[in-house]
Amino acid sequence: MAKGERKGEMKARIRLVLACTTLFLIGTVWNAPGYAQTKIPRVGILVVNPAESAALQEFIEPFPRTLSEHGWVEGKNVVFEFRDAKGDPTRLNDPAAELVRLKVDVLFPVGPPSVRAAFAATQDIPIVAHDLETDPVAAGYALTYSRPGRNLTGLFLDSPDLTGKWLELLKAMIPHLSRVVVLFDATSGPVPLAAVRKAAPAVGVKLQVLEIHKPEDIDKAPSAFGGRVQAVIALPSPMMYGENAHLAKLTKKRRLPAISMFVPFADAGGLLAYGPNMAATVEQCAVLLAKVLNGTKPGDLPIERPTKFDFVLNLKTARDFHLAVPDTVLFRADRVIEK
Repeated sequence: MAKGERKGEMKARIRLVLACTTLFLIGTVWNAPGYAQTKIPRVGILVVNPAESAALQEFIEPFPRTLSEHGWVEGKNVVFEFRDAKGDPTRLNDPAAELVRLKVDVLFPVGPPSVRAAFAATQDIPIVAHDLETDPVAAGYALTYSRPGRNLTGLFLDSPDLTGKWLELLKAMIPHLSRVVVLFDATSGPVPLAAVRKAAPAVGVKLQVLEIHKPEDIDKAPSAFGGRVQAVIALPSPMMYGENAHLAKLTKKRRLPAISMFVPFADAGGLLAYGPNMAATVEQCAVLLAKVLNGTKPGDLPIERPTKFDFVLNLKTARDFHLAVPDTVLFRADRVIEK
């Protein structure tokens, strides 16, 4: 072999060795645990109720499913970091701060206390909020509904419209209704209570407001009801959602017609449930969050309202209470529980 040919072959071998070594090093770094974690987006999910509770697991179930339909699969190209307050809304600041320290890519707070804690913890990390009790513009989260302009978007509810329907339904079931107890979780903010107070005079109803600060307070509520109370409205909050079965059992035992925003309340024996379809609201949030993961700024995503509502009548409870159910109520129900 000529000297020039041997020299050329040697250079070719060196280039091959260098190329293989480079590919090996790239593969090693890419597959290193620390490196992989920095490349997979993390979603911080902040909730009041324990993350492992059955109620929360049922509530959150549509979230990963909807995200996967939009290309974000848990454990593959997105990771969830759950943090909760163990049922105590006053303990959300620490878990919110922890998620910020972890430098999650997006925050998904559920419920007014979680949204407040998340927004207070960061003005930089994008936030997609699920909040059915707050006015986001009045709270300072957004400049307008159509263009929030800050680091937060999400789904919020029109409380005045909903509370008026609750009173109308109760009045239809109890024509002589004049006095209603309102169970109010003060950590949810003032909007739902202000809405029901504004709607009450139009249907000739006086309200007695009882503040619920923790689940144990629900057991104490009956002693404060008084003898003339004819019905109960359970204003929504994450804590009240977690106590659906408890509250239904209590109102049924006291033979008090009651209405809640949450369908599981009627499923557990409460008289009426009317409100947003929870699965649909979580799906809406997941779609917004997928857009944020794809690079859209939350301030450019219009805040959304629930689009699907459920009305459930527990006819068995109505019969137990000897209530006549008018056709106007019966025919409006999406579902009637008879057994």
